[in-house]
Amino acid sequence: MQIRQEQEIAIVDTYGSVVESNEAVLSLIGAHPDIWEKGLLGDELSTPEEIVFSGMVRAVFSHHIHMYIRFARIGPRAPDSVLKDLAYAIYIFPGLRKQWEADNEFRDHINAAQNRSFGSRDFPPRINGHLRNFDNLHPNIPAKKQFIFWYF
Repeated sequence: MQIRQEQEIAIVDTYGSVVESNEAVLSLIGAHPDIWEKGLLGDELSTPEEIVFSGMVRAVFSHHIHMYIRFARIGPRAPDSVLKDLAYAIYIFPGLRKQWEADNEFRDHINAAQNRSFGSRDFPPRINGHLRNFDNLHPNIPAKKQFIFWYF
């Protein structure tokens, strides 16, 4: 009974941090919805807009990683579903994919400069694997896309 109570307390504690993360991302996007939309669709962005969009994307990526860790530790879903959902968002939004690929290239340069490789727990290779599967399967891309695509 004590173990069950401790698990319930852990779930509540992590849920609060997930809500805070979600609110921070929503606030950032809400402050710049035009940049978010243009960026996701792959429209031309000015340098200041690129900086803002890049920050938004990093916040979304961080939110997904946080959700992955939560699911891996205490559920309620399979943790890899979070990475697959993120990969699908990268697949359907050209601007998000452009940012993801630029981040991958930069990460590759950093790893090479530091003589470092990805470990089995690193997220980018796993997300890239899901993305390759989407590229190979060519699932339909919805005509009307939601611009906010994560969940609790």
